[in-house]
Amino acid sequence: MPKVLVVQELTSLLKMQQILGAAMITIGIIMFILRPILQGDEAPLTSADGDKKELDNQRKMSALKGLRDAEYDYHSGKLDEEDFQALRLEMASEVLGVIEKSDKANDAEIEEEIRRVREGLSAGLVCLGCGEVNKKGSYFCGQCGAQLP
Repeated sequence: MPKVLVVQELTSLLKMQQILGAAMITIGIIMFILRPILQGDEAPLTSADGDKKELDNQRKMSALKGLRDAEYDYHSGKLDEEDFQALRLEMASEVLGVIEKSDKANDAEIEEEIRRVREGLSAGLVCLGCGEVNKKGSYFCGQCGAQLP
């Protein structure tokens, strides 16, 4: 066999290996990207409370940063006393409003937990071993596995 044919065959074999390698890498990348979809993994775009807490935190942080910027502008001479006091009052009111709403939501959650514990106590669903409040109709503790009274 002439040397030219051997070199051509080796070159075509090398090109074939490169193409095959590139195809394998491409398939691997595609599988990596599609893995969450194929496995059925979920990443919900909203939280259970509709991102209300996150929005409230963002509003609070935005108002606090605005308050900080207003103080900086006042001390650097960019704002006069009257404008600074108006901005300060507005920003502080917004922050306090968000904090009060957050406290009311927390109070409601606490009251709901207290109601749930009371119902559990009256129905005998509180584990004597660990204190876990179990769902109605439970025979065993969901936390420690002990038999309920």
